[in-house]
Amino acid sequence: MTDRSYTSTNEIEKARALWEKGVLVAQRTGDFYKMQLYQLHDIYLEVVWHTHFNVVVKVTRFSDTEKLEPYLNDISIEELFA
Repeated sequence: MTDRSYTSTNEIEKARALWEKGVLVAQRTGDFYKMQLYQLHDIYLEVVWHTHFNVVVKVTRFSDTEKLEPYLNDISIEELFA
């Protein structure tokens, strides 16, 4: 799925694409939030969950790898060398 095709679909189709084809890359936690980073073809999606209410607060899409910085320390590449 390209960034353009993701943008042009409705919310239900976006959720279905993420659920069926998205790959969880990393996650991190804050005080009341859990952020999960997914890759969906050539775009990244950051899903922010409120941990107390267990609801999605925000979904941010991006393709710029610069925005991956907060997750880089938590991504393990050891399996690539095994």
